[in-house]
Amino acid sequence: MLAVAFVAAALLGVVQVGSDALLSGDARPASLPRLLPQRWGLSIYRGIDRIAPAPFIARELGLEALRRGDEASAVKFGVTLPAGGARDALFAAIERARGADALAIEYELAGVDLPRLLARINALERIHPRAAYALADRLHARLATTTTHPDALANIYWRSGMIATAAVYHGHRPSLWNPRARRAFLAAARMAPYDNNYALGVAAYYYRVNDNARAKRWYRRVVTINPASADGWSGLGSLALRAGEIAAARRYLATARRYDAGAGSVRTLARKLSGRVRP
Repeated sequence: MLAVAFVAAALLGVVQVGSDALLSGDARPASLPRLLPQRWGLSIYRGIDRIAPAPFIARELGLEALRRGDEASAVKFGVTLPAGGARDALFAAIERARGADALAIEYELAGVDLPRLLARINALERIHPRAAYALADRLHARLATTTTHPDALANIYWRSGMIATAAVYHGHRPSLWNPRARRAFLAAARMAPYDNNYALGVAAYYYRVNDNARAKRWYRRVVTINPASADGWSGLGSLALRAGEIAAARRYLATARRYDAGAGSVRTLARKLSGRVRP
């Protein structure tokens, strides 16, 4: 047993050295891994791959080949991987290197590569909100089939609501985008009923479309979830001002300022009360 434990520990040590060397270019300048030649890591990983192949070894060797521009070797390592996240991540990287974004997205969705998919959605939103919303919609569907990211699904619904809202502000048809925003914000709030940010999204949506009664209920929910929400108190103040209740609006503004005087919603309400902005 001691011999087995010793061998296992030694193997782990070799793998660690190999990993440090292979990724030494990304290490901090003053750190020990930065001093290790990358060729050491490549040699160690290749040796392990011959003796005891493992998915993470093949994935790293494939990514290293891709960094050298050797797509053929990257593909050879990729096909040895079992179906799953490591394989999807490697083939996504291969397709990105080839400039085949559509195929890369398919692999990113299969592997639920949230950072890359969210970056794609953010980039698309500025130039093509319909495409951004469609990709977010596909990500909803993918996340619904997995339990690996339990908090992400509500967040993606909220993100879809923000995309739809931005589309309206940029002149796209409200009759098309407002219902999308409402469905997405409500879905997020229902999935995470105690998340202040999602409740605020619903409240702001109803305020924007002049459904004042629903907006008030949701802003009340916001300050119930988080009594220190400057945005929630400012929203109630804006609704009071819209109803002509100036004294109430000023009280809400004072409360909001107490929690975050610099918040954008607080400054906006102050401008409205000064008469420079319509309620």
